[in-house]
Amino acid sequence: MLDIKILPVILATSFSFIALHAQQSSPLIKGNVTISITRGTIACDLVLSDLPDIRNYVIRLNSGMNIHYFKDLNWSGPALYYDMDTKDSIGSDATKAYYLHENRGNPARYIPKVLEVNYLGMYPVIADSAAGYMGQDWRGNIAFNGCSIRAEGIQGNWYPELYDMDKRQLYDEVRYDINVTCADCSVLFINGSTPALASHAEFKSDFPREMSIYCGTFKTSADRGIWLLNPDMQKADEQQLYNTATAYQGFYEKMFDIPYNGSLTFVQTTPVADPSRWAFSFYSAPTTFNVGIGPYGMQSLFDKDRAPRAKQIMAHELAHYYFGTLLKPKGVFGPVIMEGFAEYLSFELTRSLEGESAYQGLLDQKIKSLNNFHNYQPLSLVRTESDYGDREYYLYYYAPALFLAIQKEIGGQAMRNWLRTMVDSKADVPDYQFLVTTFKTAVADKALAAKIEAKYFTSPDALKAAIDELGKN
Repeated sequence: MLDIKILPVILATSFSFIALHAQQSSPLIKGNVTISITRGTIACDLVLSDLPDIRNYVIRLNSGMNIHYFKDLNWSGPALYYDMDTKDSIGSDATKAYYLHENRGNPARYIPKVLEVNYLGMYPVIADSAAGYMGQDWRGNIAFNGCSIRAEGIQGNWYPELYDMDKRQLYDEVRYDINVTCADCSVLFINGSTPALASHAEFKSDFPREMSIYCGTFKTSADRGIWLLNPDMQKADEQQLYNTATAYQGFYEKMFDIPYNGSLTFVQTTPVADPSRWAFSFYSAPTTFNVGIGPYGMQSLFDKDRAPRAKQIMAHELAHYYFGTLLKPKGVFGPVIMEGFAEYLSFELTRSLEGESAYQGLLDQKIKSLNNFHNYQPLSLVRTESDYGDREYYLYYYAPALFLAIQKEIGGQAMRNWLRTMVDSKADVPDYQFLVTTFKTAVADKALAAKIEAKYFTSPDALKAAIDELGKN
């Protein structure tokens, strides 16, 4: 995810080749969801099945959701006892972590084979500044702005998500068969499905998805299977966006020889915090959410001054299909790979499709920003997030600068081999050792590989070396 205060737009799509095993191993969620965008409520009665047999687990759910009950549907007894785990390793103020018991006499955690969860959430409706903005907005916020609801899964957890505490694995991608009712909505949408222009609809996906939602009263536009929800642009600009997204998608498909699969959807919505201070985008394959208005809305793609950066952000989000969806980040080092290579790819796309001038201008800005970057560790010594020095600088500036310099030294073909090796690996934990191993596999010249490792992976002077190699000293 690229969270920065500037337009974000863009694309995403869905799983290209998901094996039958992946489908079978992901949870299935069925049930009913009832929403009111004017009252700020979301009521859910959901049944989870095909759950993995995990003993050391929690079930994560948004903090604003009030539990009615958990039930084991294979057992005729009463609702299950449950507790909250206050030491959940990925816990936050936005979510709570629950675990279930069969009864008080046997307090051990267990997972029913078929679990029903019934709960109700109520949230503030931030229609305009007169109602008072929230202090902040973020990806995981369940946001009601008076005309829509925006909610996602990775951080917001509006639906129950199983988390394996031993493997540090979150089952946020699920198959689903959900009935959504919203009497005060005219458009309903669950990520991975076609939007419904109705106040009631059934949504189904046989492929695992992050079950993000966007429902409300807003305009829609569609062309060649691509949807824009709440677009803030003229029809001619809509067509230009469709053409740009298609070209960017084709660039990556050719590079990785892995096609996208599924309908592209772009969501444009407003923040529920002060819009002059809050704007961001996030990727929820196959959808990209742009949260921003005016100069930070999707229309900025066509603003002469903002277009280069706006399109590069679009390319970054699209790249997350490969680094973020097919290759998933885990652990401390995972985000370096996911965000660093998504940003690197966006620069490569910019140079190829938007031209050398646009590429060099954006690179100059990135290198200039790195003058403010201090107190960080080289790639090889990242053990905790504090080793980043500054998370945003490390992931979105430092790491991609190194990768751009590495490509200049090893050549485009070797770099593509490295990228494909990583994505094709389907590694469980893409850590630093994974980075080094795949790099050495992709680069045939072992002496060159050793030189690059010493120069950019382990050296405390890697950034200076990269800036010199890129000719930006």
